[in-house]
Amino acid sequence: MANSIWTIEEFTCTGCSMNYTATREEHTEAHVGHFKCSICGSVVHSWSGKHHFFGWQAVKTKPPVFGRRWAGVEW
Repeated sequence: MANSIWTIEEFTCTGCSMNYTATREEHTEAHVGHFKCSICGSVVHSWSGKHHFFGWQAVKTKPPVFGRRWAGVEW
């Protein structure tokens, strides 16, 4: 049975550097689990203890801005 303590934690994949958030929920009984990266398949986080992680989401970041490489150069 879970109690009402939830926290949101951030994780980074060591394989491809993708960032994720997950909700950590405290329990009275031990849980074991892991989460794999949706991009490269590496294990982002594994856990065992009186807590569980759920609601994994990729962190949305702004994509890089690409400009014209030769802007301002006259040919």
